[in-house]
Amino acid sequence: MLRTRFAVASLWLALVLFLGSAYFAAHETGRFVLPVLKFLMPGVPFGQLLAIHVALRKLAHVAEYAVLALLWYKAIYRVGGRTPRVSAWVALSICLVCAFADEAHQSVLASRTGSARDFLIDAFAATLMLTIARGRQTIGDRGGPLGGAIAAEPAD
Repeated sequence: MLRTRFAVASLWLALVLFLGSAYFAAHETGRFVLPVLKFLMPGVPFGQLLAIHVALRKLAHVAEYAVLALLWYKAIYRVGGRTPRVSAWVALSICLVCAFADEAHQSVLASRTGSARDFLIDAFAATLMLTIARGRQTIGDRGGPLGGAIAAEPAD
């Protein structure tokens, strides 16, 4: 089971890096996304369709890195007695290195542009997901949202 978690996290990391390649540049994805948007929203001006396309691309960043963070957190948690806090920091570090490498790679491609904004979007998504995952794990470890067992007292 442990190997499977690391394999899934590693495969998702590879997918995220592949999505940062020239094959998924804005003009490449636009060839498929814009006609679908035009079909779904026929009366919308082309400029707004382009803006929606950009927004969808940024949402894809959020989804990619949120899933990446969660997969690495789940893979790392309780390996060698790691706590939720340590697991979250390690997973975040992996995500930040991946995001930096992805943006650095994109900055040397003719069809892509490395972006500090995209790095920040990626970092935000990973941090938010890890905050949620760690909070849920900590609550689960304590036995509930109130931090332990609660005994009801009988009414008089």
